[in-house]
Order: sequence, then C-alpha cells, then structure tokens
Amino acid sequence: MRALALVRAPSAWPIEGEEIVLKQMLLLNIVLAAWCTSAVWGRAEFHIGGPTGTSWQELITDEQTEYAIVDDQGEVLGTLPIAIGAEEAGVDTMITYDDNAIRPIWVDPSVNLALDVNLTPRGGNLYTSVSTGYTREAAKEVQVMIDGDPETATLRQVDISPRLAGLNIGYVKNTVVNLGAEMPVNRIRFYPRPGFEENYLAWYEIGVADNTAPFISSPQEKAPGKRWYHDINRSLTSTNDPEFDILERNVENLDYVVDLRFPTRDLRWVGIRPINPERTWEIAEMEVYGEGFVTKTSYRTGVLDFGRPVAWSKIRWQGEVPEGTRLVLRTRTGSTPQPNLFWKIGSTGNFERVSKDEYTTTYQVGRFGQIQATYDVDNWSFWSTPYDFAAGLRNPEATGWEDGTPLLSPGPSQYLQLEVVMFSDGNKAPRIDEMSLLFAEDPAAQNVIAEIWPVETETFEPQTFTYVVRPVLKDGDRGFDRLEIFTQVPAEAVHSVAVDGREIIDDFPPQLEEDRIVISFEPFVAPRDNERRIEVVFDAKVLRFGAEFTGWVYDSTEPELKQQVRPGNATFRFAGDALSVRTPVGGELVRKVTAHPTTLTPNGDGINDQTMISYDLRNIGVPRQIALRIFDLSGQLVREVISTPAVSGSFAAVWDGRRTGGDVVAPGVYLYQVDLTTDKGLSAAAGTVAVAY
Repeated sequence: MRALALVRAPSAWPIEGEEIVLKQMLLLNIVLAAWCTSAVWGRAEFHIGGPTGTSWQELITDEQTEYAIVDDQGEVLGTLPIAIGAEEAGVDTMITYDDNAIRPIWVDPSVNLALDVNLTPRGGNLYTSVSTGYTREAAKEVQVMIDGDPETATLRQVDISPRLAGLNIGYVKNTVVNLGAEMPVNRIRFYPRPGFEENYLAWYEIGVADNTAPFISSPQEKAPGKRWYHDINRSLTSTNDPEFDILERNVENLDYVVDLRFPTRDLRWVGIRPINPERTWEIAEMEVYGEGFVTKTSYRTGVLDFGRPVAWSKIRWQGEVPEGTRLVLRTRTGSTPQPNLFWKIGSTGNFERVSKDEYTTTYQVGRFGQIQATYDVDNWSFWSTPYDFAAGLRNPEATGWEDGTPLLSPGPSQYLQLEVVMFSDGNKAPRIDEMSLLFAEDPAAQNVIAEIWPVETETFEPQTFTYVVRPVLKDGDRGFDRLEIFTQVPAEAVHSVAVDGREIIDDFPPQLEEDRIVISFEPFVAPRDNERRIEVVFDAKVLRFGAEFTGWVYDSTEPELKQQVRPGNATFRFAGDALSVRTPVGGELVRKVTAHPTTLTPNGDGINDQTMISYDLRNIGVPRQIALRIFDLSGQLVREVISTPAVSGSFAAVWDGRRTGGDVVAPGVYLYQVDLTTDKGLSAAAGTVAVAY
C-alpha cells in the first residue's frame, strides 16, 4: 500500500468479543461489497511521496498504483487502482529522488560531466563535424575522448602544414559535446595521452552554448529553423554558427593540458575546434566540470486515471522553496485518457483522426506533410495557473484538511496530471517531499456553470458585478448549500442574493471575508433543484487584468469537499460566459497610496498614535517584493515597516511614529514610500505624513 484514500465510515464498531469479531468481518465484507457495487462513499485522499505515498518515480514509469479505503481510525476497508498513462509522463534527467522527494540534482565538482557513462543517462552524446554516426569504426574513433581512459586518444595526423601547403583547412573536425541538459559548468579540460605530450593541441577555440541554441541531437530531428551540429565544419565564430559563445581562442598554446576555468554558467553544448593545426595532434580525454544545483528541472506525472469522474477539492504538500529559488506547480484535468488529438491527411485531402500509436509509428511530424498533434480543448482543461507554494504548505498543527489550497483544475473529471518545474540558485534549490490530493467520488453536482457580468471595467475603482450560478444535478449527486466567490481583495458590499429570482439575503446574510464572499442558502438537492439559478450582486475592485472570480459549491457539513464551478452560459441575460474580468491596460502598478490619519501624535494617549498606510498593487501575477519605508526630509531611512513578497491586491500597514530601534521620531514631516520590485525595475509611490505632539 503506497497511497491512501480516506472515506467516511462508521467512526467505531460498537461490538466486542470473539463472536463479534466474526460479525465485524461480515459487516466489513458487506460494506466492501456495497461499496464495490455502488461506489458511493464520501471523501478520498491520494498521497504522493513521503514514507507511505506512491513514489514520484512510479508515477512516471509504472502502469498502475493504488489507494486504500479506510475508516476514520485509519483501518483499511479496501483498495482501488489508479491507472497511469506513462506515455504522457515527462521528466528530465536533472531530477533526483532522495528520500522519496523530488529536487534538482547537485552537480559534484569532482564528476566529469562529459564522461560517456554520465552522458548516456541524460541523453547526451559527442560528435564531430564529420559524421561518426554511420560507421561503427568512426564512432569508436571519437568516443575514446570521453571513455575515461587517458591511454586512448583521437589522433589527427597532419603530414604537412596546411598553411605551408596552401590547403583549405575547412575539413578540420570540431568536437561537440551535448551534455543532454543545461548544467552549471565552470571548467573545461583536455589533454593528450601520457608519453605523447608533443601531440598537444596548440591551436584551438573553445565555444559553448546553453539550451536555447537551435541544435538538434540527431538527423531524424531535422526541422526548419534548426540545424544538426554535424554541419559545424568551420570556425565556431563563423556565420553558420552564431549560437556558440567563444570562451577562449588560442593559437600560441604552450600547455599540453588545457584547463580552462571560468565563472559558473548554465551550458548544454561544449565545442572544441582546432585552428589550422600545423602538426599531428590528439585528444585523449575531454572533460567538463561544474558545481551547484541544476538551474531548471521539470517533472510531469503520467495521466492518472481515477476510474470515474471525481470532484477535486484541495491539494497540499510538504517541501521548501529557499529565497532566490522558484517552484512552479500546475495541474490539468480531463475526461479522456489522452490530452492530445492526432491526425493524418486522408485520401480526400482532409485531416482524419488517428490513434497515437498509428501517428507515432506511421505519421510522424514532418513526414508526408503531416501536422503536429493538437490539444484536445473539448475534453481537457489547460494547465492551471501556478499554485501559491506557501498557501498549499502542510501545517503540522492543522487537523484534517484545515490546511491546503483549492485544486484549481475543473471537475468532476476522471483524469488528472501534475507538473512541477523547479528553478535553483547556485547552492540553493526547491524541493517537494510529499503531496496529497483531496477529492470526492460523489460530486456535489454533475456540473456547476457560472458567469460574471460585466467582463470588462474602465477603472480600478469598485465595480458592481452580477454572478450567476446554474447547477446540473442528477440522482446520486450530494447537493450543496454554500457558494464561495473568490474576489482576491475584500468585496466592498453585497447588494443582493437571489435563488430563482427570490431574494434571500435577509434570511441568509452573506459573509465577506478577506478574499472571498461566502453565500448560504437552502440545500440544493438532486435532481429536484436541477438548473435552479443563484444570483449574487456585489461590489469589488479588480486589480489584475483577466482576474478570474473563481467559485466553489459545497455542503456545509463537509466544508473541505469543495467543487469548483466552470465558466459557461449560466443565464441568457449575459453574453460573457466567462468568470474573468478585463481591466484597463497600462498604468501604475502601485496606486491609491494613502495615509489615515495624515497627522499622528504618538504620545500614548490612544488617539492618533499611529497611521494606517494603504495601497493597491495592480497586475502582479506572481509574488514580487514589496516594501514600505519611512524617510525623513533629509532622505535618511527612519523605519522599514514591511518587506515581503506580494501579488495584486489591496494592502495596509501601520506606522506608530517610531524609528527602527523603537525611539519616537521628532515632530515634523515624514515621507512614506511603497517600492515594488519587478523584472523591469522598481515601481514606487509615495506620500507624506506629519508627526506632532
């Protein structure tokens, strides 16, 4: 058992004694039989990594895993399989699985990255500008440069100086190592065999390229806009090879061991080109070294088949993202085993669907005028927006599922896929130890469609919106009596809540929380309340272009099992069929910076002892560093009130009229400044506040 699914079952068996044990077993069999025939149960958890979860590697390589049905005390009632469509899995070789966790690999400075036994697992290789792929003898002639044996060498005989003979030396071979992935590299070394030091290479160029270089690894991958590095048959600086960055060019080398060291940089390609060699030369070993965590790594599970459509609720994880590093976690869900569609050109000239096996074996990209596979947008969601890592961190003090964050991909759906991309920073790297998914096999509804109106605003001031929800309910659905609308910032007011046109706001007052509105109503029961509409009118600000007012419905007795609504045609009155709202493009990222009161008297009498400085952040989709600082009129920093990452939203911070050390400032005028650090530089807004006694 590697992963568990938790279901609601009797919290205790009120039976004791040996005779009762048989009754317990009989009752357990009855429960299992009923469950297997009707598949009616409440909640489920799927665990990945850690001591009990399915290993991260299994979700790439295996065909099946399983989870267990347990009662409230953790007793196992049964197991169910999860099929794994491993063909859609994607993982680069730069992932390590220490202690059943995933993180980028660490490059040991003592390990030769170019050694053939190290290249092969990463899909790396070594070639020269004269192909070695067509004869076994030619391949062996080059491979000895990376075999780890300094007694073997690639020897190039020069009987007469090309320069003196007036020969075209364009035939001279380049050596290019494909490391298979970007690696942190800081050292390149090559040398002749011991005892043959006179054959050292005295005329050379060393060029490097990162993963953006448009090279391909084999002739079969040839495509427009890319070239095969076998074609590099002249200087690495020639016009046919602009992607190489020349680290060193030496035509007067006197060292038989070339050992080039340079600041660590991410590289995939390392090339050595002899420049007009005047005599016989050789390379016994070509070595590449580096140090640190690989800068970028990616991991993608296979398509996980849960056997039937389930309603996704929450996701959580354990791990860390050190400062300076980044982790991007996304999900997508679907109703078919394959997220792509595959095509061929039929006899009539029109495109016809084919299976993936047929496409892969017969109708490859670039052959017979075929096109690439297309994404199945009708049956699969796009990848979700990246999850907020801090929001989904496991809280060891939480009970049940009080922690975690909503799973952003729509349901109910039968298939799910996870993707993790990790960005390291030298000696620091992110890591995920384990992950859990919470879902319900019995959805609240077959589908819950919602839309918002209007879908565009002209200002960043509060706007009145109408939010309409239409559920599709069938026998067996659990129903719901709550609706949550994610507003990102606090809603200003709720004016109306109506069910099928009947106002209920007085009977069920809405709750306005920090980033959402919670609406209560009489339970929607399947199938009686199928297609009944809930309509909410509220005021809110939109501070991010395309901000989505995501919604969830759930039963208040199971508040952790929330089902996400889907955008669509919830009412004929509106034409948007969307949950996202567009805002004006451009403008300041930091706006509406105000202080209240504008004069504070920090004398401890409880009146105006502090000021509240509020501000809005616009169009910030990923956390960016925000700082609120207080300066005196000479420009000296008095106090840094806050310094923290933030996204779009409305914020406020308090200054109590004191310096960093705790002393009260002198009377006078002070400047407050909000600084936002972005990829394009610093965005700031400022104002003044007075201190008096």
